[in-house]
Formats: sequence, structure tokens, C-alpha cells
Amino acid sequence: MEDCEVNLKKIVAALDLSAYAETTFMHALALARSLQAELIILNIINISGLQSLDLVASQGFPVSKEDYIQKTNRERIRIFKETYLSRTEGVAAKIELRVGVPFEEIIRILRKEKADMVVMGTKGRTDLAGVLFGSTAEKVFRHSPCAVVSVRGPQHCRLPE
Repeated sequence: MEDCEVNLKKIVAALDLSAYAETTFMHALALARSLQAELIILNIINISGLQSLDLVASQGFPVSKEDYIQKTNRERIRIFKETYLSRTEGVAAKIELRVGVPFEEIIRILRKEKADMVVMGTKGRTDLAGVLFGSTAEKVFRHSPCAVVSVRGPQHCRLPE
């Protein structure tokens, strides 16, 4: 059997602002700290949600998809800096924001960054989408070029004694 060298130096935390985000972040941060790995905090604006803006604009309302994306990115950067990046002392960390189909953007950033691991929740912002289309997590598990750590919801998190 060939030797397989496992070198975990770059971890992506895929966070979607769901109830799972905090638990997912804590797992990714603990792994990055213990492995002395870089942490990339990734968030994706789902393009399917932007299609409704086109419909509203076609009805004559003054909405712009680009303005919405810029405003949302600014707000998410603020939230992610305050909520997550502020707690990464001692860990090289950065925020990446993308727009697109979530699982495709996750796979794209994993390849671009040559990530060694992705940490993500098992469920996202809505359970309905997973039932109808298959979950983002499931698609990432099937297509990821690196190890995938699946984090269950906050109800499964061990609390300090």
C-alpha cells in the first residue's frame, strides 16, 4: 500500500448564517488552532434567491441585483468580522464571499485555495430545499477534492461543564 501523507494546513469553514453556523465555526476554529492551519471563512449568496429580484425589477420597481449583492456583501463582511474573525486570534484567517450555487462555489473555492478540509453543517438555512433538491452538504460530500467534516446542529454540541 502506498504511503499517504496527510497535511492539513488549510481549512474552509462554509457558513450560511443558519443555526448551524456557530457550531460549524467552533469546530473549524478548534481544528485550525490544533493543526496550526489557515482558516478560510466562506459564505455564499445563493443565486437562486436573486432571481426574484429580476422579477421585481421587471415589474418596474427600482431594484438592482448588483446593488443588493454589494449591500449584502458589506453587511455580511461586518457580521463575519464581528462574529467570527474577531475570535480567530492566533490563527491565520480570512473571509471569502461568493455569489452562485452554494455547492458549486464551495467546490470552486476548495480547488482554488487547495484546501485540505472543509467543515460544514449538515443542514442549511432551510430544510425544504434539501428535501426538494438534495442538500448542499450532500453534493459537497460527493464532489469535494478534500476531506469533509460534517457538523451536526447546536443541540449536539457539548457544553462546558
